[in-house]
Amino acid sequence: MAGGPYRRTLPPGTMHGMALRPISSGELAETPTLFNSFMGYVDRRHKTFGQLLAIYRERSAALQPGEDQANDLRVDRFMRDMASNRWTSDLVLRLGVFDGTVLVIDGIHRGMAYLACVDAGISPDRLPGLHVDC
Repeated sequence: MAGGPYRRTLPPGTMHGMALRPISSGELAETPTLFNSFMGYVDRRHKTFGQLLAIYRERSAALQPGEDQANDLRVDRFMRDMASNRWTSDLVLRLGVFDGTVLVIDGIHRGMAYLACVDAGISPDRLPGLHVDC
């Protein structure tokens, strides 16, 4: 993603419309997010969607809904909605730039659900469109 068109940012105060760029599930898996800690796993490095999904799979079974203060278990609900065609809009991930590093700042749980659906064998053709807001 570092070489994509969203690498450049607009000067502060510049208004712009949403420019969407489709991405593949492979790109999604390698895309870094704002999260460096997730579901009790703490690290100093930002996690990719693939890393977050692995942490989610490892820890979600042990987390009771009443203990889920961050609402991380919504990934399962998002997966069910996407897999059953109840998800009615495209999936758009928002980017932010921090100290020159491009990170996904919004849509992280939705992106994890999308990636989990693809990993489960659901064709991307049956899933919502996947885009980055550049």
